[in-house]
Amino acid sequence: MGDRTQTRTMGTVYALFLGALIALFVGLGVGTVHPGPREPEASPELVAAQEVRELTAEEQQQWAEHLVEREEWEEQSMRHSRDVGVATLVVAVGLLGLGLLVERRGPVLANGILLGGLFTLLHSVVRSLISQDTLVTFGVVTVSLVLVLFLGYRRFVDRPSGSVGTAGPVRVVVSRNGKDPSHR
Repeated sequence: MGDRTQTRTMGTVYALFLGALIALFVGLGVGTVHPGPREPEASPELVAAQEVRELTAEEQQQWAEHLVEREEWEEQSMRHSRDVGVATLVVAVGLLGLGLLVERRGPVLANGILLGGLFTLLHSVVRSLISQDTLVTFGVVTVSLVLVLFLGYRRFVDRPSGSVGTAGPVRVVVSRNGKDPSHR
């Protein structure tokens, strides 16, 4: 019994670790392929001058230009977050589908992939919230809700595990004489 508990515990730890690594891989991959806009920085001299004295007219003009650049960057950053939210939603859908496909072959691996898909889905929702685009955010949250409900139904209602008399995969049992297979 101890070996079984240890194996189950290690399977759970492995699935969690795999899920976290998959989500991290997706996040870093999207950041590498589609990097965000660079934040504009004010010149250090201008920032230091602003803290100790009144800015000259020329410095005030430079500061106003910096504020305009910063505003443009914030808009670009929100658009970037929207794009990342949608892209990671697509990846999360793929991961959840893959997790359901490999479910029968290896439950621990499938659980890790499904957790990676769920973590990626959470990342998608957060990035779409950052974008402040309510239509896109609503769409991402709607798709996420549908996916999570479907996944929950598929995993826990449609095929509950451990219940007596539930439908599951058909296993062929060979009789003792090796000739008459029967279904259990």
